[in-house]
Amino acid sequence: MISAVSNVSSLFSSTDSSGAGADALGQDAFLKLLITQIEMQDPLEPMQAQEYVAQLAEFSTVEQLQQANARLGILHQVQGVCQALLLIGRTIATADGEISGVVEGVLFTDGQPMLLVDGCEVDPGDVTQVW
Repeated sequence: MISAVSNVSSLFSSTDSSGAGADALGQDAFLKLLITQIEMQDPLEPMQAQEYVAQLAEFSTVEQLQQANARLGILHQVQGVCQALLLIGRTIATADGEISGVVEGVLFTDGQPMLLVDGCEVDPGDVTQVW
């Protein structure tokens, strides 16, 4: 029994892809924890149905929040692309003053938009002036 409990505690030490750390449980980890909890319960005093329903409702809420977060991430990426495309034909300058000129196009490097100015790639986040 001790090894099963230590296996459950290891679920909390893993990190997810967003870097949330030990406080974040993924969908698979939640299901494993719930199954382990059911397996380890005292047969003479099983969990009440209300407790299962509450846990499943919480799980459903977390899953919906994860889906909403993924959609917001996509929306943020699309917004960045649109803003970069709107700069084509406009004159820009960077914060360090090294690059200044007309945006000739937009390139995508690792899925992120980069402005093409005089043959140089410029991160849209580095732009401080547009005219």
